[in-house]
Amino acid sequence: MATVPANDGVTLSYRVHGSGPTTIMYLHGWAGSGAHFDEVIAELDLNAIRVVTMDFRGHGDSEKAAKAYDLDRIAEDVWNVADAVGATNLVLVGFSMSGKFAQYVALRRPERVSGLMLVAGFPASEMAFPQDVVRDWVSRAGDRARLRELIMPFISEPVDAAVLDRYVDHATKVPAAALECTLQACIRTTFADRVRLLTMPTLIVGGRRDAYFDAEAVAQLARSLPCARGVCLECNHEIPMERPHELAHLLEAFVAGLGVGCGTRADETPEPAISCEPG
Repeated sequence: MATVPANDGVTLSYRVHGSGPTTIMYLHGWAGSGAHFDEVIAELDLNAIRVVTMDFRGHGDSEKAAKAYDLDRIAEDVWNVADAVGATNLVLVGFSMSGKFAQYVALRRPERVSGLMLVAGFPASEMAFPQDVVRDWVSRAGDRARLRELIMPFISEPVDAAVLDRYVDHATKVPAAALECTLQACIRTTFADRVRLLTMPTLIVGGRRDAYFDAEAVAQLARSLPCARGVCLECNHEIPMERPHELAHLLEAFVAGLGVGCGTRADETPEPAISCEPG
């Protein structure tokens, strides 16, 4: 584990895996940590790529700061870590709520993002997410049994018990303030009017059994971005835990194809390629 101070002094934790010429940065989902991607990383050829995982402030091994934060702060933290590892250019991989965050991070520094991979990723628009659900989710902070109960409907494929336990262990350490900040940053913000500026190649990965991000949601998100295609796997929302091998394979293929370009200008409306065949 390595750390870097954010520009407001909060300590951010990150890890680097591999030494390849292309740097991939994983952004985790709600109540998660960089360790959420360990099973995917284990499937990658780390001689060909370099993977950076980070823990958002308040999550994982990062400082449990009491300061409130928003999309801009999250984006600044990502670029603080990118600078710390000397990454002038990134492929950003955003899972779940970080699918939205990754789009915003790319908007802040588009010249430094060569590709986006949005895994069960939320769109740039505001979400209809009832406040009583927000209160319920945040109230589970520190309660291992209730956090485990919350994640189970998002899993339909077999997941190793140790992998699930690790996720719940990390989730239990996230304070309520951090859980609320990330959730509100995801559901109460919109920059949908700006996503046409995201002209880098984009791969969107969804689960066919995901109640939040099914095949139609994959197609809708792909239509909103100028250079995107979508793929659906036979699983639910927790793709990094349910389908790590397939996700690693998709990522390696996506990275190998970067530089080819999509041939679409930002002012055009392409027909996105959507593949929802079984993984």
